[in-house]
This record gives sequence, C-alpha cells and structure tokens, in this order.
Amino acid sequence: MSRRVLGLARPSARRALLTLAIETSCDDTAVAILEKTTCPVTKRSRALLHFHRKVTSNNTAFHGVHPLVSLYSHQENLAALLDEAIAHLPPKELANDLGHGDPHVIPGPVLRLGSVGKASKRLPDFISVTRGPGMRSNLFTGLDTAKGLAVAWQRPLLGVHHMQAHALTPRLVNALQNALELGASMGASTEAHAPDEETIEPAFPFLSVLISGGHTLLIQSAALTDHKILASTNDIAVGECLDKIARAVLPPEVLVTAQSTMYGALLEEFAFPEATRAIAEQASQDTASSRPRAKYCLEDNTSREYCAIYGTRYAYVVPKNPEEASKLNTTKWGWAFSQPLSKAAGGLKSKSMEMSFSGLMTAVERAARYQTDLITGKLTRSERELADISVEERKDLAREAMRAAFEHIASRVVLGLQHTAQAKTPHASVPTVVVAGGVAANQYLRLILARTLVAHGYSDVRIVFPPASLCTDNAAMIAWAGIEMYEAGYSDARSIRAIRKWPLDQLLSPRPDE
Repeated sequence: MSRRVLGLARPSARRALLTLAIETSCDDTAVAILEKTTCPVTKRSRALLHFHRKVTSNNTAFHGVHPLVSLYSHQENLAALLDEAIAHLPPKELANDLGHGDPHVIPGPVLRLGSVGKASKRLPDFISVTRGPGMRSNLFTGLDTAKGLAVAWQRPLLGVHHMQAHALTPRLVNALQNALELGASMGASTEAHAPDEETIEPAFPFLSVLISGGHTLLIQSAALTDHKILASTNDIAVGECLDKIARAVLPPEVLVTAQSTMYGALLEEFAFPEATRAIAEQASQDTASSRPRAKYCLEDNTSREYCAIYGTRYAYVVPKNPEEASKLNTTKWGWAFSQPLSKAAGGLKSKSMEMSFSGLMTAVERAARYQTDLITGKLTRSERELADISVEERKDLAREAMRAAFEHIASRVVLGLQHTAQAKTPHASVPTVVVAGGVAANQYLRLILARTLVAHGYSDVRIVFPPASLCTDNAAMIAWAGIEMYEAGYSDARSIRAIRKWPLDQLLSPRPDE
C-alpha cells in the first residue's frame, strides 16, 4: 500500500512548523518536540528543540536487548515522557520569537491547559512516530500512542522510517546550528543574491552509511524519498558484532560495572583510553567555553582533513596489497584478523557489494578462547582461561577487531563511490558521505575511513558525522524526518500498522509484515 499525499496545499516554508515525535523501535523510549522555520529571504532553515529526552531500558542483566524488558520500559515510561513533553510545548507567541519577528511566520492552533496561571500552548501541526523497522511490539507501543494523540488533537499522523531518520540527522543538525547562529543569519538576510530554493545541508545527493546494532547499510540517497540500497550485511550488523566481541574481550570487572549494553562504546574506550580521554576533555572544554554549538555540532571535513585530525590520535596504515595486509595484521600473539570477505572465493568477494561480520566475530571469540601456535599462527585445540589473558592482549584483540570491521565498511564505501561515479544517472556525482547510526560515534572509524578514501583517490570527498548524542536512537531525528516528509506533502492514515522489516528502498510503498 503506497503512502498517501496530503490533500492540503503544501505547508508554507515561512510557517513555523511544529511536531511532537515518538521513538520506540528498540530499547530507547524517546520523545521530542521540534519546531522548524525558514527565512523567506535567505531560505536558511532553522530548527529548535523544545524538548528532547529518552529513557533506555535496563538490559544489563541480559548483556543485550531483551524484547520484553524493553517493551515493559516503553509501557512504563512513554506516558510520563509525554506529560513532560506537553508541558514544554511552546506558548502561542513563540513562533514569532523563532522567526525573529518575521510577520510571515504564524503560530499553529492553541492548546489551553485549563489551569490557572498556565499559558496557552500551541498544538503540534502533526504527530511523528517511528513506524519501522524495529521490534514490532515496541513499535506498536509508540505508534498506538501517537494515533491517540492525533485523534485527541485532530492532527495528521506521519509514520517515519527509522533508517531514513538516521540518514537525515546531519540535515537536522545543520538546522539546529542555523538557529544558534540566528544573529549572523539575520545580518546576511539583506544579501542581494539569496538562493531561489530552501537550503539545507548536506544537500542531496549523498552516500549514506548507516551503521548500528541492527543495521549496516550503504545507500545512495538521491533525494528525500529516493534511497537505493547499494550494499548491506548478509548476516549480523556491525554494531551487534562489536557488542558480542566486547563481551568476549573486555575484562570481567569492566563488564560488571557497565551501566548499559552499549558494549561497542566500551570496547573503543578500553582499546584507546588515551584517545577517548583526550576527546572527552576537548568536548568538556567546548561546552565550558560558552560554545552553544558544541552540543549539536556536525563533524564535517574532507577525507584529507580527517587524516590530519585523527592521525595524531591513532596509528593506522592502509595496506597496499593482501600480502602487506597479512603482515600488518599479524600480532605478536600469533593471531591475526583479516578484513571480512577479503579472502573468500580467491579474493572475488572483496569487490562484491555485500558485507559480513559473523566470521570476524567468530574469529575474535576463538582467538580469545584458544591458544595460538606462535610459529604457524594457527589456533590450537588447547583452551585457555579467560582470566589468563593479559590486559595488553585484550586491548590488541579490541583494536584489531575494530580495525578489521571498519576496513570492511570503508572498502564498501569506496565501491559505492566508484559505483555512483560510473552510473549513468542525473545523481551520479556523490560529493558527500553521511555516516550515521550508533557505530558512527566511534572515533577510530573516522581515521580508517578517511585514510582508505585518500588511498583510493578520494581525498576531497566530504564526510559528515552527526554529534555522538544524535548518533544513537532518538526522537529528534524522527521529528526532523517527519517534518521533511510532511513539507513534501506526505502523511499516513490512522490505520497504519508497525512494520518490523521495512527496506529503505520501499519507503513510499511499505509492505506490512505478515
């Protein structure tokens, strides 16, 4: 069933557009209230988060996401988050504040709370909610709640594709930055050469690399509703791979004290303590130096620039050939991890548009479990006690596992850039690579991806990473994707159902699960 187009005229770009968004696809219960305006002269979009909060279910006892625990967490926390969010709906006068006094910016309908001393609130123009992909019962918790709000407030409903929201996150951050730079943008509003169309960065087309605990996708994003899947994993996602490797590699005392099941982040912190400490200190300094942009700041550089920035924090060399790779990857412990698919079928798989991470996960788990013959470099049948593995070797296991996984992803990005350059389409040129999803927060990934692109002649390709706070699942990205789709004229019927599996290339024609 295809998605319907609104029967109304396309919403005016000058109007302050407000949405309340709900995200419950996995273990995060998230709610956001986002407002967007566009300057009628400069065409710069500005966004303001009136509310943005999430509660993550406690799955530490299960060392991973437990479906029922996550579902119960949604049921227990969603209503409370909505109560809090509704209290943060902007007063009816705030539309003009965000529009900086622009008389063309008009507020939406008003919600009167009825209590003495409470100001009238603006109703959201529509409700955004994650429709899929994700855990079906969890999705329905958010979707059914969103339907209730849409009915109670008589507002349109828009079911958002979770992965499209990740891909559009840098555009959200760009709009948030524009709002923080409001004074400067108003000074530029008198320029004679204002753009004819609304400007949001990064502009389409771009290559999307969506990497998380549940997804690993390489996508050619030609337009808002035109996303072509170039490559995906044929087994487990890279995030799941790193989480399971972390459980096999991290010292027991680190796992016991973990505050969440985001073990991949713990793996990076354990492998590179000096680098992660320096990055944390820099982030703290940015926040303390009254830089309002620090919280929502895109990392947007060319491949060459990333090499200069991260080359001082991590040691990594791109191997010139398989022989050099084998030499570089062999550790003093005897074991070595190859890039996934690099040796399959005589090396033919190294050029295929597919990804695989289960083999790497198994290789790391076996290297941690069995002793290695230092002469042959092969694993023996002699098991070893995990407690006997030194911290130094554990760190090498973590570093080499991440290195192999990220080399694999980087190699597919190179193939994706080559594919788009060769394609005979109007969207053949892809000057920008957007990396989003939970694994995109990994700093070591930046250097490996950048150096791989430079080594293959893509020194000037622009790579964009959202801030770490918006890499993981959140409702702000759902709100933004909803706004972009709503402005393009889309909405959904109140009868829509959650979709557990929803390929991004079927964005406008979802097939409900059986």
